[in-house]
Formats: sequence, structure tokens, C-alpha cells
Amino acid sequence: MIARLTLALLCCGTAMAGFSPVLDRIEPRGGQRGTELVMHFHGERLDGLQELLAYQPGIEVRSFAAENDKHATAKIFIRPDAPLGEHQFRIRGKGGITYLRSFFVGQFPTVDESDPNDTPEQAQRIEPNTTGQGVVKLEDVDYYVCSLKKGQRFSAEVEAMRLGRTLFDSHVAIVDAKGFEIAACDDAPLLRTDSFVSVLIPEDGDYRVIVREAAYEGSDACQYRLSIGTFTRPTAVFPNGARAGETTGFKFIGDPAGEFTEAIAIPAGASGRFPLFPSRDGMSAPSPLWIMVSPLASAIEAEPNASTKEASPAPDIPFAMHGIIGEKQDVDFIRFKAAKGDNLTLKVLARELRSPLDAVLAVRDAKGKNLANNDDQGGLDPILPWTAPEDGEYHAVIRDHLQRGGPDFTYRLEVTRRSAAIGASLPVVERNDSQKGKVISVPRGNRYAAVVNFTRENIGCDLKFEAESLPAGVSLKAPQIPRAANTAPVVFEAAADAPLAGALHRFKVKSAGDAPPLEGMLRDVVHHVEVNNQGAYHSAESDRIAVAVIDEAPFRIELEAPPVPIVKNGTLHLKVRATRKQGYAEPITLRFVWNPPGIGTPVNLTLPGDKLEALYEVNATADATPGEWQVCVAGEAKTPQGPVLVSTALVPLRIAEPYLAMTIDMAAAEQGKPVTMACKVDYTANFTGTATAELLGLPHGAKSRSVSFPHGQAEVQFPVEIAADAKTGKHTALFCRVTVPENGHTILHQVGQGGTLRIDPPTAAVTKADAKPVAPTPGEKPLSRLEQLRQRGGKTP
Repeated sequence: MIARLTLALLCCGTAMAGFSPVLDRIEPRGGQRGTELVMHFHGERLDGLQELLAYQPGIEVRSFAAENDKHATAKIFIRPDAPLGEHQFRIRGKGGITYLRSFFVGQFPTVDESDPNDTPEQAQRIEPNTTGQGVVKLEDVDYYVCSLKKGQRFSAEVEAMRLGRTLFDSHVAIVDAKGFEIAACDDAPLLRTDSFVSVLIPEDGDYRVIVREAAYEGSDACQYRLSIGTFTRPTAVFPNGARAGETTGFKFIGDPAGEFTEAIAIPAGASGRFPLFPSRDGMSAPSPLWIMVSPLASAIEAEPNASTKEASPAPDIPFAMHGIIGEKQDVDFIRFKAAKGDNLTLKVLARELRSPLDAVLAVRDAKGKNLANNDDQGGLDPILPWTAPEDGEYHAVIRDHLQRGGPDFTYRLEVTRRSAAIGASLPVVERNDSQKGKVISVPRGNRYAAVVNFTRENIGCDLKFEAESLPAGVSLKAPQIPRAANTAPVVFEAAADAPLAGALHRFKVKSAGDAPPLEGMLRDVVHHVEVNNQGAYHSAESDRIAVAVIDEAPFRIELEAPPVPIVKNGTLHLKVRATRKQGYAEPITLRFVWNPPGIGTPVNLTLPGDKLEALYEVNATADATPGEWQVCVAGEAKTPQGPVLVSTALVPLRIAEPYLAMTIDMAAAEQGKPVTMACKVDYTANFTGTATAELLGLPHGAKSRSVSFPHGQAEVQFPVEIAADAKTGKHTALFCRVTVPENGHTILHQVGQGGTLRIDPPTAAVTKADAKPVAPTPGEKPLSRLEQLRQRGGKTP
């Protein structure tokens, strides 16, 4: 379900709202179930907001109001059954869609931090089972205080990095009335860089919760939500997997009041990572524990199983096994049967499900001989592709990398046969800005181009890309993706009368051609917090992409389909034409959206405000992939309402083998004397008319004129003039540029690379007296003519 409210119901916005709205932050960062609140949006060009696109259900928008182009508000209602935890949303306006931002739904009332609360004496008193919202500035420490009874469970959990605002490594602690620390946490595997503590209170009294940045840093962007109360806060769940549509009994581990079990029904449509919110004493944990939902048959390990003789038996392949590395130096052996030639994938899920286990996976035969092993290949957990050498029993062996263990060191082992799979995603186009280009905003009567990445596992096939649905008036043009390509451009086009509207849409990729039928989904990941080479700290994944029709742009661009192909090592000029609204004279930045394999183009090209056409030079390498490829050009320009991006339609670009090849014979000449350079011609394709060749790469002081020749002529000769001051030496960068006629156009070839011309100084004049031979000393070998000239100081050729 998507929470939506169109502007037709509201009294906000302008006749021409801002293009490309920017949502920097929202306030507050969360709210309580069953309450109404005013959400504040801060950013740029927010005056044309029309609706909130929510990725999770439970938030109803009752009204919007635009304070100005930098501040807008929405009155929202959080339904009593809204899912707890993180909710992702975007805001759609008449001029575009914002980046993804997050909002947290909690079970407790929210109070704002009340400064000063920087010392134990100034601690802000709040009731248990409350969520505080605050900011940790540089060297700031925030104190909260609650009155508690002996034996009560007391938990505190911080949402800091998960708010997605900035790199905020939180630290939380509980201290008693005397200032003694009874629990503290910096990072926790369950929450990664966020933190939580949960203890049983030792005696009646006041207890303070301390929140700060781990290194006493901080800034105005270091916001947090701190849930304080008597709620349960387990650290692990077991088993950490289940089947969709079934009710499973789960054991929750790590509550200071003791382990407990809860039967939870898994929705029929669930798949992949799935959140479980444990509930105890009428309250839930503020954030979930994670399990994997799949149709695999599963079993639970039985201790002891630390050797091949004691190994826990697994179901038939494919299967899942659930286990716990329960103590230091614990090792689990899982026995399974495989047939010779079985191509299997063994995968341990631990860190992915927020377990502290740093798993190492190995495969051994029935006698205990090690056959294969893996530790964190390509991710946080080990994945081991393996082929059974013969029929028999084998053992999957699991341990912690540092030989650690504990009751919450849970894992799920999946053993499946490798099968074909396909999928798609949107690429990251800018470092440290994974959200750029992740929404589709199509101006009325115009187009928008995007690049899609494609993946294939255990199959090579052509692919088709399709939309399950699109906004009214929007169409999708997507070429068939050849098996050699992993990326391709697609173009969305909106009719001139398409309604200004948008939604979250799913896209599919399907096998094409003679491949067996396969289908996969496009899944997108954005990183809310990422730092250079450190990677992402908090991310969000979805199988839906925001697509919208927006206000008309003040220009359109068209790419003319080239009438001739580009050949390997060749060059082609493509014409881009712009249509501008009257009075619009802003420069348009043009760029190729995507290049076929072996094709190179300038990063961008500027079309000046007083121009309507531009030529885009395209170059092909020697290993460019022949065939017909679909290409397009994007154009971005400023407007009084902000930047707007459009594209051309897809047009075919044909890459062909060269029509001819040339070999340049080596030539030598003296300064001031002309020379003729001969080029042998080999023809690989027919053409009619006369080709024209130019000799390029000549050194300073050497020049040649172009030469025309018909198809079939075996040799082309270039007359080369050598100036008296031409640069001497061996010049090896010569090549030929040849234009071949076709259908009234020309195809530019670059051939004959590596041609050589040697330019020597002129031979010195030799007089009759100088020419007299030098008599050799008796017993000496007579001097050659060259050596005689050297002795006289003469110059040699």
C-alpha cells in the first residue's frame, strides 16, 4: 500500500513548481503508533509537493502545506497497526521526486531532548517506555533519568546511524545513582553501528541513560532516537529461518530476564530477509531480529556434533540447517548426501541476519578429508560453490573465524543445487551518492533515459526488460539485451497530456530467444550513509522504483539515427538537435547515456544557448562488438525552477567490420627531398564510388595530400613533401584515414596504424680531394668508405 494525497485536494503549490525537488531532512524523525503529527520537510524546491510515496503501509497523509520553496509540512496519521521500525518514503512534486528518506514508527510516546542535559545533575527526567529525540553535538553528552524498581528489566536502544543523516557512531550506557556504570555498548552485531543495553535493575533508585558519539565527536546532523523502558531486547532468534505461510515457534535469546518462545505466523507472501519483532509483557522490541524465509526444507542441529561421527544429519538437497556455535572452539558438522557431479552452492547466513558469528565454512568427505573451504567470499558470510566428486556422504563444517561462540552465535546453512537465475538493478553513477539517478521523472511530452544492470547466473541468454505497470500516459522502450551485454539503456516517454502523477512500480527481466523461460525482478539498493572506501553503513533495498510524470520541460532533444555504420577503429559523428520553447536560451549539457562495448564518447558536450544542433563524436576501438545497438543521449539544463533532465529516443547504432585494411610500406627520405609512400589495400566489403584516403601522423615538416581511389585498387600512393627543416629520425605513428562512400554518406576508417617514415639529414657534398682514399697502415684492415668519411668529419646518411 502506498500513502498518497494529490495536490488537487490541497491549496499549495505554484503554477510552475520546482524541478528536481531536494529533501534534505525531515522532522521529527519518528512517531508513535495511533497518533497524528505534523511532519516538516526541509530542502530545496519543495513548493510543488503533491504526495508522499511510502514503501511500507501504515502512514496516512491528511494534508500538505508549502511554507516556501525550502519548507513544507504534512499532517500525517500513523495507524495503530503500522509496522514498527523503519519506514522509507519519497515525496513527489509537480517537478520531480526526492531522494529516499526514512521515518521510524515506534510504540512509545516521543519527547524532545530538553537542554541543558549535559551532566548527571542536569539529566532530563522521563518516564520509562518513552522515546527521546535529540542531537549530539561536538563533545556533547546527553543524560536521561528514570526511577526504577529492583528486578525490573531496563533497556535502552539508540537509532542513530539508522536515521540515515550522517556518520554517527553512537554509544549508550546505564549508570546507577552513584555514577557506576552497570551496562554500556558501542556497536552491536544486531544493530551494527547503533547500540543498545538491557539489564535487570539491582536495586530501587534513579538510573541514568547516557548517549554520546563514541569518540566524543558530533554535529548538528547527529540526530538520534532513544527508546528507554522495560521492553524486551533479545540479541538473537532461533531458528533464524522459516517457510512462508507457516506458524513457527521461535526462541528469543539474550533477554536479561531469560529466554522465551513465541509462535509467529509468517505471511504467505513473505520471502528473503524478514523482520521479527519479539513481544513480551505486552511490549515489543523497538527493532527487529532477522530471519530468512524460503521454501527449503529445514532441520536443527543436534549437539554434540563436533566430528564426522557425531555429525547432525541434514534433509535431502536442497535443504537448510539451523545451528548455534554455542561456546568457544565449538565446531558443527552437518552430514548430507550428494551424487557425483552435483553442482552445489553451500551458503552460511550469519552476519547477514545480524548474528555475531564470523563463520568459516568447509566441506569434508566421509573420512574427514578437507575438500573445500571459504571465509567471507564476496560478502560478510561464506559462500562455497562446490561439485561432488562422487556419490556419498559429505560434511559441511562450520566454526567461528576466531573460535568464538555463545548462545546468540546463530546461523543458517543452505545447500542448494546451482540453477539458472537472472536479475536487474540500477547502477550507482556517482561515488558516495548511490541515490543519484534512482528515480524516473518524465516531463510531459518528453522522455527520460535510464541505464539498467543485468545479471545472469549459470546461463547465457538474451534478456527482455518489462514494467509490471506505469503511470497513465507513460510508455517504456527497452531493447532486447544480447547475452554479451550486462547493461543497457531504456527510455520512458510521457504523452503531452499525461496526468501529473506517480507511484512505485515493479520491473521484470525475462529470458529471450531460445533460452528456457526465466524471470527475475529489478531490485534497487540505496545507501543512506556511506563513506569513501569504508563502504555503506546503512542501506535500504526495494523491488519498486518511483516513476512520475512531471511538468513540461522547456526543451526537447532528438538524436538522428546514423545512416551508415561505425566500423572498428572508426569514427562517426552523430547529430543531436534541440527544440527550445520561445525565449529559452540556457546551455544544454549533453551526454551519452550508455556506450556499447568498444564505443567511446566524450563525457559530455555543451550545446550553447543560441544553438540548436551539435555533433557528438563517437569512436570505436579495434575490439568493438559488431552488431546493432540501441543508444540515446541525455540533456540536462537549468531553468528558473531548477535543473531538468530529458533524453532522446533510442536509435540504432550499427557497429561493423572495416570495409578495407591498409598496410603502409616503410619509406626513407632526406630533408628537403620528396618521397612517395605506398599503401597496400585489402578489401573486406564492397562499396561503390571513390574512397578518399589521407596520410596522418606525419612529423613536423612533412605533409601529404589526400588521394582518391576506387574499390579494387591494390595500392594507394601518397606523395609526401619533406621540408628542409623537417624533424629527422624514425617516425612510427603514421596511419591512414579513409572515407568510404555508402548511400550518399561516408564511413570513416582509420587503418594502417604503425606506418614508418625515416627522415635523414642530407648527405654532405664530397670534393675530389676528399674522395682520395686513405692509405692503410701496413698490417691494418683497409678502411671502408663510411669510415673514411667519418675520419674526414663528413656526415653519413
